[in-house]
Amino acid sequence: MNRTEAHLFRIAFAALAAIIASSGSVRAQMPEAAGTLRHEVFVSSPAESYLRYLQSIGKVPLHPWSSRGFSERELRHLIPKDSVHPWSDLFADSSREYQGVRYGLITPAVSLRYNSGFPYGSNDGPIWAGRGLTSAAQGGFFATWRFVSLTFAPIVFRAQNQEFDIVPTGRQGDALYGNPDFGGVDLPQRFGNSSYSEIDPGESTLRVDLPYVTVGASTANQAWGPGQQFPILLGNNAPGFPHLFFGSSEPINIGIGKVHGRVFWGRLAQSDYSTVTGASEYVSRAEPGTKRFATGIVAMIQPRGLTGLEIGGARFFHVIWPRSGIPRSYLTKVFEGILKKDLKPDRLDDPRLTEGELDNQGISENQLISAFVRWVLPHSGFEMHAEYGRDDHSYDFRDLVQEPDHSRSYSIGARKVFSASADKLTAGRVEILNFQLPQLSRYRGEGEMYVHGLIRQGHTNKGQLLGADAGVGTGAGSVMAVDRFTRNGRWTASWTRIVRRESGRFIELGIREPRTIDVSHALGFERSAMISGFEVTTGLNLVYELNRDFLRDATNLNALVGVRYLIH
Repeated sequence: MNRTEAHLFRIAFAALAAIIASSGSVRAQMPEAAGTLRHEVFVSSPAESYLRYLQSIGKVPLHPWSSRGFSERELRHLIPKDSVHPWSDLFADSSREYQGVRYGLITPAVSLRYNSGFPYGSNDGPIWAGRGLTSAAQGGFFATWRFVSLTFAPIVFRAQNQEFDIVPTGRQGDALYGNPDFGGVDLPQRFGNSSYSEIDPGESTLRVDLPYVTVGASTANQAWGPGQQFPILLGNNAPGFPHLFFGSSEPINIGIGKVHGRVFWGRLAQSDYSTVTGASEYVSRAEPGTKRFATGIVAMIQPRGLTGLEIGGARFFHVIWPRSGIPRSYLTKVFEGILKKDLKPDRLDDPRLTEGELDNQGISENQLISAFVRWVLPHSGFEMHAEYGRDDHSYDFRDLVQEPDHSRSYSIGARKVFSASADKLTAGRVEILNFQLPQLSRYRGEGEMYVHGLIRQGHTNKGQLLGADAGVGTGAGSVMAVDRFTRNGRWTASWTRIVRRESGRFIELGIREPRTIDVSHALGFERSAMISGFEVTTGLNLVYELNRDFLRDATNLNALVGVRYLIH
């Protein structure tokens, strides 16, 4: 560690120590922050996680949690009316009104992230934190009028992006920094050889929420399924993408239970370091297009008589963008059959081909599908959840039942509130994800998640994974964390394990060797405190990665300092 790095960490440690030391003296500052979180329950934010804990102790109604973010209509239902909880002041309504329009500011926030050895960080939207210093800022406003709501919350960041060892790819130009595996899936090792910056529209949404029905346009992150740290299909690890959506504005009672869901249509972009070059639309197999059409559906039911249970499923499609424009069939693609043999053959390069000359079905698209369950035991403080996902279609029903773990991923998790009062809430959570190669990969020669033969960008947007940031192709992740919320702020202590890559002779022989798994362990602590009208956040992760890039062990110190101005 050089002098600059040591100085930065002394600052981070000093700020962390100051917050801990002052935690007993800042309680009186909290009322100044009234209402700062009510309109900022973004995907996987501390505010969203806090409301989820409150739901398990009965202070938030039993609303489905497997399709997020929440609308203004949903939040009016989810914000607790009971004021006996630590963050009651933060969820008060601080918006103002002008001739029927309610409006306010999104809390202005700035942050600094620092990595000493290699890039590290996930579930932070568009931000990519490379080696060195990464700075970010976010702000904006919200407004509502009757059934219409608008949130505008752009984010800007700049990564210093210092040099570190990368795996040679054998490519030239920008592709030199790309991913070395799976034909160069768009998951760059490094975003170029100089500083990297982006301005992103962030958590911005325009929507109309009528009784039962919602429609709108958005660039905000979505989270599908019950997972928080490791979502299989969609989370907030990558930038949100522009999309139109339509669905239910609230759970709808159909007698046997309440149903809730959404369908969307959008556009995905690639980074400058993708191996896909040329035209933006599909030209040929060698030039499949730099942009992709995306569509998906998520739906769930809360069965009548099984209080706290939600069961659901989701489908996500990456599809080539035709030169002739988006066909009408794309609008209903999420309702097509789940078996490949039932799909119409693709006519990718020549519509004049005869039936005998056509390619196999489903080549022009990549489907990801999952089924999930979440059960909150009412007033117990406990919830458990599980999800099972697949990448690509099974060929027929026999294939589906014979090899259900082909290209599979699964996750399990639980959350528990240990104690809760008007001043403090202490809780814990655990989550495990696995999409390492199953034994059958030796026989089929396939089985990876988040990749596709024709659509080479993989399950990504702008160079980051749309699902869990736990590798591509093969990977796994687990987290154990303790969260404590107080009138003064919060703290989180965590242990995280991530399997980034697998190599060696496992695919051929089913044998795993000690040096063929690239896996990291991280011990982390993050603390936020309200001080004189500001929320100050500091955090530190100590990361040890075994067999990084299958070469050597590596260490990284990841530090965070953030400040938000608490509008009142």
